[in-house]
Amino acid sequence: MEPYRSRCVASDPSALDAGDIVDIAKGLAHPARIAIVEQFECGQPLCAGDIAARSPLAQSTVSEHLRILRDSGILYSCPDGGRTFYCIRPGVLRQFGEAVTELYDRFEAARGT
Repeated sequence: MEPYRSRCVASDPSALDAGDIVDIAKGLAHPARIAIVEQFECGQPLCAGDIAARSPLAQSTVSEHLRILRDSGILYSCPDGGRTFYCIRPGVLRQFGEAVTELYDRFEAARGT
């Protein structure tokens, strides 16, 4: 799978806007999608079949969740012949976490705590 690793380099957005934050939140808003994202913790590209094999979900269900994660900007895809490899965009998750933390910090500051 190493040849695909070099292809799994997507640029991260310079900054997330409110729409991006909403899209990412929606992308993560399902336990199955969180479980899928966790499969990428080693940073290796995975195909839908690899992910489905590690999941109790049907491959068609996994494919739908992958589509949602891709559309939200959390994953991106690298087609290779008859298979599509998915790669995580860790910078997007980092920026999302920072945006949520900033929102919380503003809330706390407004409350005076």
